[in-house]
Order: sequence, then structure tokens, then C-alpha cells
Amino acid sequence: MNIPTTFFAWIHFLLEKYGPLFLRGTGVTLLVALTGTVLGFLLGLLVAILRTLPLPRGRWYRRLPLRALHFVLNVYIEVFRGTPMIVQSMVIYYGSMMAGIIRRGTPVLPAAILIVSINTGAYMAEIVRGGIISVDKGQKEAAEAIGLTHWQSMVRVVLPQAVRNIMPSIGNEFVVNIKDSSVLNVISLNELYFTGKSAAGNYGRYFESFAIIACIYLVLTFTVTRLLRLLERKMDGSRHYTIYGSQSDSKASILQIQHLEKRFGDHSVLRGISFDVQKGDVICIIGSSGSGKSTLLRCINYLEQPSGGTILYHGKPADTAYKRTVYHSKVGMVFQSFNLFGNLNALENCMLGQMQVLGMKRAEAEARALNYLEKVGMAAYRRARPAQLSGGQKQRVAIARALCMEPEVLLFDEPTSALDPEMVGEVLSVMQGLATAGMTMLIVTHEMSFARDVASRVLFMDGGVIVEDAPPAELFSHPRQPRTREFLRRMVERQL
Repeated sequence: MNIPTTFFAWIHFLLEKYGPLFLRGTGVTLLVALTGTVLGFLLGLLVAILRTLPLPRGRWYRRLPLRALHFVLNVYIEVFRGTPMIVQSMVIYYGSMMAGIIRRGTPVLPAAILIVSINTGAYMAEIVRGGIISVDKGQKEAAEAIGLTHWQSMVRVVLPQAVRNIMPSIGNEFVVNIKDSSVLNVISLNELYFTGKSAAGNYGRYFESFAIIACIYLVLTFTVTRLLRLLERKMDGSRHYTIYGSQSDSKASILQIQHLEKRFGDHSVLRGISFDVQKGDVICIIGSSGSGKSTLLRCINYLEQPSGGTILYHGKPADTAYKRTVYHSKVGMVFQSFNLFGNLNALENCMLGQMQVLGMKRAEAEARALNYLEKVGMAAYRRARPAQLSGGQKQRVAIARALCMEPEVLLFDEPTSALDPEMVGEVLSVMQGLATAGMTMLIVTHEMSFARDVASRVLFMDGGVIVEDAPPAELFSHPRQPRTREFLRRMVERQL
């Protein structure tokens, strides 16, 4: 045998002699890293979801099981993030052997995958939890407002956006696992590093052998990162979209708000609010910032739990006589900040609640969604995602999404306050059309001219109470209460 004398001659010799061994080691490394990352992600996803579950209301013993679960999960995360994987490998593998769980001669590959999965799960749990937190709280509230349960909103709205947000971190964990699989040589796994060490030991050519191994690692990690970037672009969806061509009149009490109260600690935000909402009413709620207007709507929709009082829906307690998802589908809400689901286009935003809450078939849900998008002038943009729309367009889609549930009452929480002045008109025009069509609406607004022209009643709130409740002609022309007159005077001065 001719002994190589140069660096490249040794590289050629080692590849020729140990090439199949390197390939097998590469395959084992990829298998362990990929399987461990996928299983670790699923484990981390489960742990993260469990850690974000809200504690039950009520006495301490109702919260105890979930607190205990959170403690166990926190211990798992701290232990496996706080110790090196090489130590974990030896403790788990040889500890299992000493305990009789596995026997000598048992294939080491399943144990290696288990070790990487458990280790990765601890990191993934925090990554996923961060992704869930990164999704705007309004997204979950909007899902709840159209009747989705906690799990439906997590699966359909929050997690798709959270996973997209953390894709770079998931990819980084995969790359780390490709490299860190080398520590599994301590349990005699024939991965890439182990094969390189074996080849180097036979001829004492450590530099040449590990130069080959380093190049293989580099090719693996470079290829994986490029494939993951392609996956990220796929998850983003197309950047382009096609622009396409173009209630009963009977009066009956729908909602009865009786002595409603809401406290945050010692601070009372709502104090004994009482009024009725009849079919076809358009009630505008006005008042200074901090007077409790938005909190009132959120309590009516049960996005905030009232501290006291009763909300009757068709004469029955809304919180006990109806499933929350049913009530939310009948009492819809349009938010100040739109809260469109960022992972869905305009059409899909309007279809989600129909399919998940109302149980409608896709074709039927799509037809209804297109109908309401057409009514608000947004059918042409049905394939656009929220990020591709202006503020006024987003709010019109949000209105269409709420209308798709065919609610009896629509709650509008300052729907124009987040818009540029030139976009306010297009949203108010849609709302005026709804009022003309007989939709029952409660609207928190600072648009005094809109309230004067469209409302059937105007409520003026201050300090968590209704100071005055009157038809718009009376309230704006002849307010009875001094506080109402002062507020209207300041609004006129501000507009001047």
C-alpha cells in the first residue's frame, strides 16, 4: 500500500477507504437530529400550551392541580436547560442500564433519539411560549368574540402565527442538534463525529479526518438553513393577491344590562350601569377617555368578567343560560385595533368562525363571506392578508367578519380611532349602512357628528356611570346634566 505524503492525498485516501462509513455516520446524524428536533418540538409545544393555560377562577384548591403541573414542567425545563447534553446522555443511558430498563447490547439509536428529544423539548418549550406571547392579545380576544373556544383559537389563530414567528429559532435548534449529536459518541452511537474519530485513530491522521468531518457538517447545516428559509417563505404565503371585480323590524328587548359593575382591584371602573337594548337600536356611547366605555362593551361581550350585576340576553342570564361560544356568535364585536388573524387572508378571516363555531360547510361559509365582503366593499381584496391592507380596509374586513356570524347585536369599540382621518369616512359609511338596514349596534365613539346623525340613543358616561341617556337631538341640543354640557363644549372647542 502506498502511503500518502500530502494533505490532499490523505483526504483522497480517507474518502476512498472510509467514504461509506462517513455516509452512514452522516445518515445517523441526520436521523437523530431531525427526529429529535421534531419530537422535541412536539414535546415543547405541549409543555408551552400547558404553561400558558389560565388558572381557574375560584378557591385556591381549584388552582392547585394546575399550579402543581406548572411546577413540574418548570423543573423539567430548568434541569434539561441547565445541564450539558453530554451529561444527560450518560445519566439517562447508563442510569437506565443500571436500573434494568435497558440491557447491554440493546440498540443505542432509540436511546439517542430519546435523549435529543427530551433535551430539545426543554428549549422548545420556552421558544414556543415566547412565540405564543408574541401574538397580539387582541387576536385571541377576536377569536373568542366570534365564538371560538380556547383550544380552537389556539389551534386556528394563535399557534399558526406563533410557529411562524419562531421558525428561525426552530431552525437554529435543528442546526444545534446536528452539531451536538457528536456528544452522543459517549454512548457509542455511530454518528458522524464517531466515524471520523475511528478513521483518524486507525492512521493517526486527525487533522485530515476531522477536516473531512467539518466539511460534511458545514454542508449539512448550510443545506438545512436554506431549506428552512424556503419553508418560512412558504408559511408567509404569496406576497401578491388578485383584486376581483366587484334584520327584522320588530322591536324587542335583546339585551338588558342590570346594575353592571367592574372593579380592577380597589378601582371601580363601572358602577351600577343599567340600560336596555332593543332590536334595531343604534346606541352611541360617548364620554371622556377612562370613563369606562370600552370596559362596558368588553363586559357585555364577556371579554372581561363583570364584578357584579346581570346581563340578560332575551330575558335569560347570558353567563349561565347560554354556552359562551353561542353568546359570542350572537353578540359580535369589532375592535379598535382590528385584530384580524394575521395568518389568514380576508376571506379566510370571515370563514373561520362560520366553520369552527357554526359548523358550516366550506362552500357555504365562503359564499356568505363573499356576500358580506361585497357589502363592505372588500370582495375585491378577499385574497389579501391583513398586512397588505390599509387601516380602513382592515376595519371593513373586521366588520364583515363579525357580520358573517349573523349576530343580533354588534359592539363597536372606537372603530375609527386607530385610522387616519381620510380613512374614517369609509368605515363610518359602512356602519351607517348597517344602521339603515336595521342592525342593532352599540358603538363607543368620539365621532360626535356620526352619533348625532345615526344613533337612535346616545349614552354619555363619566366616572363609570351613565350620566345621561337620551335621543341624539335632545342630548346634543339640550343636555340636561352640567357634566354633559361641559363635555360637549370641550368637544366643540377641540374640533374648532
